[in-house]
Amino acid sequence: MKPIRTAALCSLAAMTTPLFAATEDAGATLTPEEQFALISSWEGRWQVAETSALEIVFEKTARGTAMIERWETQAGLHSITVYHMDGDALMATHYCPQGNQPRLETRAVASGEIRFTFRDVTDLDEGEGHTHDLWFTPGENETIRRSEIYRSGEELGEPSHYTLKRAPAGD
Repeated sequence: MKPIRTAALCSLAAMTTPLFAATEDAGATLTPEEQFALISSWEGRWQVAETSALEIVFEKTARGTAMIERWETQAGLHSITVYHMDGDALMATHYCPQGNQPRLETRAVASGEIRFTFRDVTDLDEGEGHTHDLWFTPGENETIRRSEIYRSGEELGEPSHYTLKRAPAGD
């Protein structure tokens, strides 16, 4: 990422509220750069409303050019997803406990969501499932709804959803 682009993304992230300020108009078109800036603004620890056994942490790395989404359980690290720009696309590479790494991408969208779709997958063994779709939707009371669909063989599964709420400071 060029230094000028990095500065522009940092400025955009600083202008947004922690969730989806740029999407107050549900029809607003978000560029991949704006989507990355929003994901960057989620840095910190998030509680998952549907289970107390999981917390999700977003953290910047590589001088702010990549974001890591880390899933933590009491048993330890579960999985990670890394978000970064690749030309005019925002990429998400999911490092799954099954050992495969699906790569998803998003481009400009006008839905008020950040929506990733399947690009390809590495190290997929026969019979393994993998993430096929991933999207984030702004919720009420400063929450984020994280949704995903897995693919097993030729069939897409049903969407699963988690509601994320920023953890109180000190947690």
